[in-house]
Amino acid sequence: MLAWWQTSYLTRWWGQGAAWASRSALAGRWDAILAGWVALVLVGLPLLSNDQLGVLLLGGVVLWLGSLWWSPPQGMGVTALLYGVTLTLATAFSPVKRAALVGWVKACLYLSTFGALLRGVRRWGQALMVWHLLVALGVAIVGLRQWFFGAEALATWIDPESPLASTTRVYSVFGNPNLLAAYLVPGVGMSLGCLFAWRTWAQRALALTLVVALSSCLVLTGSRGGWLGLAAVYGCFGLLVVGGWWRWRKHHPLWQQWLFWLGTGCIVAGALAILGRSEQLRLRFLSIFAGRADSSNNFRLNVWAAVLAMIRDYPWLGIGPGNRAFNLIYPLYQRPNFNALGAYSVPLEVAVEAGLVGLSAFVALTASILRRSWRNLASRYAYPYPQTFLLMGLLAGMAGTMTHGLVDTLWFRPQIQVLWWFNVALVWSTYDSSSAS
Repeated sequence: MLAWWQTSYLTRWWGQGAAWASRSALAGRWDAILAGWVALVLVGLPLLSNDQLGVLLLGGVVLWLGSLWWSPPQGMGVTALLYGVTLTLATAFSPVKRAALVGWVKACLYLSTFGALLRGVRRWGQALMVWHLLVALGVAIVGLRQWFFGAEALATWIDPESPLASTTRVYSVFGNPNLLAAYLVPGVGMSLGCLFAWRTWAQRALALTLVVALSSCLVLTGSRGGWLGLAAVYGCFGLLVVGGWWRWRKHHPLWQQWLFWLGTGCIVAGALAILGRSEQLRLRFLSIFAGRADSSNNFRLNVWAAVLAMIRDYPWLGIGPGNRAFNLIYPLYQRPNFNALGAYSVPLEVAVEAGLVGLSAFVALTASILRRSWRNLASRYAYPYPQTFLLMGLLAGMAGTMTHGLVDTLWFRPQIQVLWWFNVALVWSTYDSSSAS
């Protein structure tokens, strides 16, 4: 593989301009330019349309490709390339090639965006993370305002025949409460990491505000998948902190150890109190376990059954990537009155788009991301460095996004997929090379 990489017409030009870059003022500022692009993307995620975001992402990819002439990519593993190859094969053998080609272009844009994000966060990762949290705080405040003052339902988010028909589900600037929940999940993990990592009381007050505002807004979306993601964030972060705490006890006085457990108890008690005081939220939560008795559950189960039939007929390379290909093939398998724009599960969506071969490559890519992320955390796990807690928060946010993705396909929306790669880039790039202090 290395020999091919060094001799291929596609990649052998990488790094050839290093001598020029060492003398160029423009090349010296390239990382700052890409960091500014990342900041612009983070602001645009909740505000721009998908097409506008696509243009913005394409601009960043062009900047990143230009930088490869003097600086080869770092952290782009073989598994990412393998996943891209399987998507290409799925497109080539798709029964709806023209529609699949559109999805393939989008998938390549997202994977290339990861390379641009890796370069953009290399020097200013923590500052860009805080920038994203401040943008997310603004989004959450708009959502909280909708809860207190009311919000017009832009779609039938709740079964009109259920006791929850009058429930307000906040959606902030997204117009979709499920999308808002998926957007907030990584921010909750980041803010939890900041709450433990930041040292001054002003910083901790800001972090606590972020945790409360983002978590509360996420709960008020009424997104059950988002709630599962939120539970995964807190559960993963708690396990990581508790696992490290036994190693760190000698570094903390007794009152700090009791304060940690008191804070954990307050979080659990607060969640139970919210469900106890709000009958609407409590009924919404219990509907997760209602099976087909809940219309939303019944809808997903019928869609999943149709998707499994599609996978059975296109087992190896699927129908091709993208929602356009799905929309052309799914009607042939759908059950009456169960129209769907996606599989409502990321693993099923990958399997139906790229087959079992693509799913295997996707699992390998995800496993390599988690393995690299855990290795970065393990290198700092011996002592409670600020970076240790930040890494825990980032990993918890990734766990939340993956958990939400089990019951929804919002990961394929640009707002969520870009946040996922931003999270991964922070773990891989910023903290992988920083010194623990």
